[in-house]
Amino acid sequence: MQRKHSSALWLAFALFMLAVLPVTAQDEADLPEPADSIDQLVAKGFSPMLISDADLRERLGKLKGCLDLQANGVVKGYIKTYVQVKTEKTRTMLGRRLTYFPLFEQKLKEGGLPADLKYLSVVESALNAKAVSRVGATGLWQFMPYTGKDYDLQQTSNVDERSDAVKSTEAAVRYLKNLFSQYNDWALALAAYNSGPGRVNSAIKRAHSRDFWKIQRFLPQETRNYVPAFIAATYICNYFQLHNLDFAEPDYDEQLTTYIRVYESISFRDIAEATGLDYEVIRTLNAGFKRDYVPQSEAGYYIMLPQRVMPAFLRYLNGLGGRRYVLEGFNASPNTNLGDGRYWQLSVSVQQADHIDRVASMLGCHPEHLKAWNDLHSDHVEAGQGLKVWRPVFVFKHSPLRIEAPKQTDGRSTPIQAGAQKPGTGNLAQSMPADPVPVLNKADAEQYKQYQFHTVRRNESLDDIARQYGTPVETLRKINNCDSIKIGMRLKVKEL
Repeated sequence: MQRKHSSALWLAFALFMLAVLPVTAQDEADLPEPADSIDQLVAKGFSPMLISDADLRERLGKLKGCLDLQANGVVKGYIKTYVQVKTEKTRTMLGRRLTYFPLFEQKLKEGGLPADLKYLSVVESALNAKAVSRVGATGLWQFMPYTGKDYDLQQTSNVDERSDAVKSTEAAVRYLKNLFSQYNDWALALAAYNSGPGRVNSAIKRAHSRDFWKIQRFLPQETRNYVPAFIAATYICNYFQLHNLDFAEPDYDEQLTTYIRVYESISFRDIAEATGLDYEVIRTLNAGFKRDYVPQSEAGYYIMLPQRVMPAFLRYLNGLGGRRYVLEGFNASPNTNLGDGRYWQLSVSVQQADHIDRVASMLGCHPEHLKAWNDLHSDHVEAGQGLKVWRPVFVFKHSPLRIEAPKQTDGRSTPIQAGAQKPGTGNLAQSMPADPVPVLNKADAEQYKQYQFHTVRRNESLDDIARQYGTPVETLRKINNCDSIKIGMRLKVKEL
């Protein structure tokens, strides 16, 4: 009798807890469509903007892709995170799409996969090629070490191809293609991308269903929310302007890029000297190289660079005396328009209304670029609308800017002899008078010497630094008067 009474009490307590506990994310898949509600979905610092669930469902309904883009509470929660919680991170991510989406779309098309799978990298890494998760997943597509090796992504002390934009995207396309062949359903393929096919197969067996929304409760929590996160990423990349979100637009050198496979050992310093590129641009576009140089390889490594300097880089590669380098499909002609020395602007007027994809194709650029350059909020271009298009000023041979010492005279001013202009410095420099330069003795001249410096980073050795700059190790030791280095040291590497 006592046991029956105790059981009744426990049943009552359990029912009470079910009534008061909040609904969790995993329960959401079994609930009916949420009732309409009004919420503020606006970036920080702006006036309230009221958005209803019906608005979200209507906007998602206009997007065509590989998934049924449902608008439920979890999706809305992720959109709020993008807009209101991680606003600055979202702005950075939206800028990076101008660097990576053209590459992603190209590789997805080559693999015969839907273009909207590019949003998967937004979920995985926020388009950060250097992203590393707490469990060791790395790069734009967040490959775990063992999965990366399965898809031929090298991971050594010098290179981690999981952070290589081109190679990792090719691997992601192959992986996604294999997953889709197993499930013939993109929602299940995405879930398997996150947690592995084993967990998805187990959930399918337990739920007796191959519908993601029905097996959702049997998946790990992160995977339950993975497809909703993908839907939210798709939404924010298409409708961010409606939430007063702007973005940090990267330099055109990080937007208009191309790549080539290289087999010789080349330092980033060699690339910089051959092309005139800023060192940090080379690093940003080639995050897979840990020590700022490309090791020699029979298989080769991809190097991504701005389109404008690729002719000069090809010239440098072909001057190494090894194999012959040609970049198929890449056409570069000498420029008559010099613009700012790096890019020039073409102005066009659209004759008839058309979709942004067709207009961009006719203009030879990417739709995302065309929209960003012209602050377009729609995928449709009106008749008579004026558009700005940026074109590269190609560098065929880079000559560093050199200023020669004035010739000795009777004290009157002598014009400075300037070499080729440094890219990006505006109009061509003109000769201008210089003040007489005083003659210094050897002791005085030593203190006026100028050097190129390098700040030592983690795990770098003198050998690594010497290789980057093409300088003998003994020279580094001598001009810095040291035999060992430590993180943060500022080393002289070359006299200017």
